[in-house]
Amino acid sequence: MLSPHTLNQRSLTALLPPLTRAYRKQIDRAFLSLGVSHTLGLPVMLLGRLGDGVRQGALVEALGIEPPSLVPLLDQLERAGLVERHACAEDKRAKTLHLTLTGRDLAARAEAAAERVRSALLEGISPQDLDIAVRVLGRFRDSMESAS
Repeated sequence: MLSPHTLNQRSLTALLPPLTRAYRKQIDRAFLSLGVSHTLGLPVMLLGRLGDGVRQGALVEALGIEPPSLVPLLDQLERAGLVERHACAEDKRAKTLHLTLTGRDLAARAEAAAERVRSALLEGISPQDLDIAVRVLGRFRDSMESAS
C-alpha cells in the first residue's frame, strides 16, 4: 500500500502533462483569435517580455527549445515582419533580436490574450493557494534541473 505522500507525488506528476496540453490548447485558441499561431505568438510575446535587443540565447531559454530549432523559427518571424535580427555590438558573431512595430503590437495583444486565459482558468484559486503552487512547482523545476 502506498503512503498518502507517495500518492500525492504520483498525482502531482500525473497532472503535469495533461495540464500542459490543456493550457497550450487554450493559449492556441486565444492566439488564433489574434490571427497568429502559438508557434509565432509565443516567441513574440516572450520577446516583448524580454525587451528589445536580447540575444538569441535568451529566447532559446525562455522557449525551452534547443538552439538549432530557433533559426527556422526566427526565419518565420522575420518573414512575417515581426522580428529583426541585428549583429550584436559587443560580439559580432552573436545576433540580437528586435520586435518590429507590428511585432510589438502583436506582443502586447498576445500578452493581453494570455492574461485573459490565465485569469479565467485560475479564477477561484486564492492568492495563497497560487503562491503555494508557484513555490512547489518552482522547487520541482529546480530539483529536475539539478538532477540533470
